[in-house]
Amino acid sequence: MSTHSPRRSAVLGALVADAAALGLHWLYDQDRVRELGGATPEFCDTSAADFEGYPAYFAHPTKQPGDVSQYGEQAITLLQSLAANSGRYVQRHYEDHFRAVFGYGGPYVGYIDHPTRDTLDNLARADANAMAAARALPFAGSASDQQALITKVTANLALFEGAALRDGIEAAVRRSHDDDETVAYALRLADTLVAAREHVGAQDEQLPAIAKLPALVAHHCDAPDLAAAVESAVRVTNDTAVAVEAGQVFSTFLREALTTGDMATAFRAALMDGGETFKPLFESVQSRLADSSIDVVKDIGMSCQLVYGMPGAAHILLTAGSFSDAVRLNILAGGDSCGRAMCIGAVAGAVYGCVGEGGIPEAWLDRLNRRDEVLALLDAVGL
Repeated sequence: MSTHSPRRSAVLGALVADAAALGLHWLYDQDRVRELGGATPEFCDTSAADFEGYPAYFAHPTKQPGDVSQYGEQAITLLQSLAANSGRYVQRHYEDHFRAVFGYGGPYVGYIDHPTRDTLDNLARADANAMAAARALPFAGSASDQQALITKVTANLALFEGAALRDGIEAAVRRSHDDDETVAYALRLADTLVAAREHVGAQDEQLPAIAKLPALVAHHCDAPDLAAAVESAVRVTNDTAVAVEAGQVFSTFLREALTTGDMATAFRAALMDGGETFKPLFESVQSRLADSSIDVVKDIGMSCQLVYGMPGAAHILLTAGSFSDAVRLNILAGGDSCGRAMCIGAVAGAVYGCVGEGGIPEAWLDRLNRRDEVLALLDAVGL
């Protein structure tokens, strides 16, 4: 395990931290969290009865210790999309795969959060409207020829973007209709179908916006299009300016952690990239480093909003001395611990690494129920 690179450790760290927090997720009474979890609250096996009578929501009755929450599932979903495209981020492929995982008949079974639910609904409406608009485009050929062209276009939309998309469509069309007019029609089809997907994300500013990002940032860490890819991935489910700002701040935090291996340096970079929403929140966190993270999270807010979760996660990262310390502080802080875990685990994994002193404990990696699947996906992506 010691051979894991910081980029690989960032992805594993996010998922391990999420799974470790699952049992006490969305329990908002910090005393009750401590009572159930003790000094080692990770991978706590709880039931609905443990949450009764407390400010809490027991959201994961079908899951077992070592499973990931819906946040971890979103991170794995984007990792799967990257793996299917040799590490490339393709927005439409990610959208389609997201729907295949979380939508009707998909493999995911569990809690569906607000942005996921709205995104699935928006995708269904957008695609129905887009297909109607595509079929309404004037076409001189037969209905079967038109459908064949639509099929060629949608197949390429799942694989390419930009100039590569147009080249792929032209090549596919010319194999059966080698004339400029049909190619032009197919490109108009593509424009119509692409436009329908511009705004499918929910109007939502909660932590699912950044949960998906660890593998994307780790793989594209040095890429000039990182910011654009992050914005696109965020807007797939959370189409708001605050969500995009949060995604860019997290991206900077993780990128600098991967580049420098220093937590304080990474935080300063994230603070400077914070914008009007997150810079003052991070400055407030910086002024309270002598305080307990458990108290700070309670004061800031324990729920799912990005403006609560991100500064809370930053305080934990700055005051913890190891990966396990950060994960335990996060769980004991209560509330949306799984949401914060995605940021905490990724950055702590990047800084502390796997196994060695302060790193992700090997016993915790062993408890991640989807470990082998995740390792295979990381290999496929090249992390």
